[in-house]
Amino acid sequence: MTWHGGDIMTSAAAQAIFWGQSWGTNPGDKISGMDTWYAGFGGSNYAATNTEYTGNNGRVGTSVTYGGHFVDTTASTGGQRVAPILAEVCKVIPNPVANGYYPVYTDLPRGHAGYCAWHSYGSCGSTPVQIAFFWKLDGDAGCDPQSNVAGESQGLAAIANVSGHELSEALTDPRNGGWYDSSGADNGDKCAWTFNVPSVTFKNGSKWKTQGEWSNAAFNAGTGYSNDKGQKGCLDGH
Repeated sequence: MTWHGGDIMTSAAAQAIFWGQSWGTNPGDKISGMDTWYAGFGGSNYAATNTEYTGNNGRVGTSVTYGGHFVDTTASTGGQRVAPILAEVCKVIPNPVANGYYPVYTDLPRGHAGYCAWHSYGSCGSTPVQIAFFWKLDGDAGCDPQSNVAGESQGLAAIANVSGHELSEALTDPRNGGWYDSSGADNGDKCAWTFNVPSVTFKNGSKWKTQGEWSNAAFNAGTGYSNDKGQKGCLDGH
């Protein structure tokens, strides 16, 4: 990957939004599970897989603070466009901040969409924000990491895995001026759906089956594990 002249995120302040009518009646373990996921990401070895990347404003850090979640039980929409997801973030988050990362977990099934989640950016008033969108992945074989970690539903394991992908990409390429390769692939894309170990342990001791993230340094040294193209540049911080 190469740098494209912009900023990275030296730290992130994350708050999650769970959007959709079913979150108020049948959340399962997904809300509490993702609270645990975000609370453990910051300062973890997994977060440290991103720290070789620099931008105009410094170096990617491992500091990701979690301000908890919001539940919006209005009918969710979007998924194909950035605008409705950004509008939801600006509606729900009371005081967005410039280093904010605001993932929106909907109760919409993926259907025929060719992706499990995405990240993007925009502004709430004059405040720049980083956002992400997630489909409901319960029973979705195409977005299932096939985790064997005890105590997690399949739906939780699925959104947790792609959450690692999207947050790492937001940190290293928050606003399309960061790090990506000649085909536009970010560090999460380059290691998507490749796993080196059965689970990765986060800072709070929680365990997750989470894909690795691309490291130029590991690729150059031949010390990473292989992605789906056989390139040894993936790290998971296990």
